[in-house]
Amino acid sequence: MKPLRQSLALGPLGMMLLVVSGCSINPQPLTQAEMDEFAADKQSRMISDEQVPVTQSIDLYEAIARALKYNLDHRLEVADRRLRNAEFEEAEVDMLPELVAKANWSDRNNDPFSTSITEEGSLENSLASTSADPGSTSGSLELTWDILDFGLSYYRAKQAGDKFFIAEEQRRSTVNRLLEDVRTAYWRTVAAERHLDELKRLERRTQNALEAARQQVRQGEGGRLEALRYQREMLDTLKTAKELRRDLFVAKNQLAALMNLPQGQEFSVVMPRHPELQTPITTLSPEAMTEAALRNRPEMREVAYRLRINKQEEKATVLEMLPSIRGYLGANFDTNDFLVNQNWTGWGARVSWDLMSLAQYPARQQAVEYQGKLLDARALALTQSIATQVYVAHKRFTSLQDEVEIAEEYHETSQRIFAQARNEYEAGFGSQREMVREQLKAILASLRFDATYAEMQGAFANVHAAMGLNAYDGEMSGQESLKEIEAALRDLWRERGDMVQTSRSTSATRVTG
Repeated sequence: MKPLRQSLALGPLGMMLLVVSGCSINPQPLTQAEMDEFAADKQSRMISDEQVPVTQSIDLYEAIARALKYNLDHRLEVADRRLRNAEFEEAEVDMLPELVAKANWSDRNNDPFSTSITEEGSLENSLASTSADPGSTSGSLELTWDILDFGLSYYRAKQAGDKFFIAEEQRRSTVNRLLEDVRTAYWRTVAAERHLDELKRLERRTQNALEAARQQVRQGEGGRLEALRYQREMLDTLKTAKELRRDLFVAKNQLAALMNLPQGQEFSVVMPRHPELQTPITTLSPEAMTEAALRNRPEMREVAYRLRINKQEEKATVLEMLPSIRGYLGANFDTNDFLVNQNWTGWGARVSWDLMSLAQYPARQQAVEYQGKLLDARALALTQSIATQVYVAHKRFTSLQDEVEIAEEYHETSQRIFAQARNEYEAGFGSQREMVREQLKAILASLRFDATYAEMQGAFANVHAAMGLNAYDGEMSGQESLKEIEAALRDLWRERGDMVQTSRSTSATRVTG
């Protein structure tokens, strides 16, 4: 009670301070229980119940279709696109006139009598009178339209529309990156399922051969230098095998994450052949590819939209400096019995002008001008970056094509050498050490071939992404079924030169991811 008595003693100012202090807020951090509930909710909803379950081996284009439909990064971009569309529709509604309904009720404990005085200060009438009821109800329905607000709303709606297009370009960029990641992860998963068991056997054989070489060095049997060289060779083989195993081991987990499958869920991938990639796009000149990229890349289109938004902001800044003219038309009523006309229609116009906007205009105009220069500089920097990316993507893909051919030939040659060394050993002409050496080289050659092929598949998608070409049918709404998306993707990329042929099998070996 003491703070209240002190506040009352200070009068109205004290009461005001008391009210303000009572309205203060003391922020509280989230409790551990609240965070536990929040995290549990998000974890339970991470995998949607609407996801089509995996019932057969997944091929490349089903994997991409699952990523487009279920990947959380892509769903985030889709949600942002929907938000921008809703903001655009809201901005369009802002251009409409305002229709405001008002209702007022008032009452008092006595009549509102009043008297009046003359200019000289004497009472005009000693009898008090009134022209209003002690209590009354009034209301109105008023249609107003501000010409200045309409102009501003028009440009804001155009800006909101461009922000929607920016969200769509950002979604395109996410899809292109997603497709490249899925393509690479899929082929690395194929390599992993083909070779992980073999890679484990390779490591065991290398360890055995390495231990034998160490034993020979310790005991001083045979040529010591030759044994040390063999030991070094086995260590190199073991190091390479472990590096390949490390990269391949996580490929399936990466593919599962891209498709938004739970980590640890069992699934298998279709084991296709290694098709050649017939790529008509790479027959274009670097200049033509760069020109196409500058027209199509989501990043460039985004900057172009932002520049258009900035130009609209420049016009909106001029409008905000002008006076506001608001016309109104309204129907009114009042229950005051002393009024002769209790219902009436009113109309008119109101003009207001914020003169401070004139002083603010130069600074706002300068900010808009600098924003335009910044966006133009960003576009120039992007032009150089995109031209470099197109050139590098093209060179990387063609280089990897050559590397795949060499890796395939190296793999086939290593297999023939191993077969010959094994035949000689079994016939009693060759050494076991030589046979083990060639067997390890053949296995590593096969692993390197698959790893290089997976990298080339990623580079194939990267060429199209560097040029800004859609990774999916631009007419797709996202509401299509998984099968429809898969079929559309397969047709599109077949036209682009992907000759991959896959055959599914529901009885394929299932491996834990």
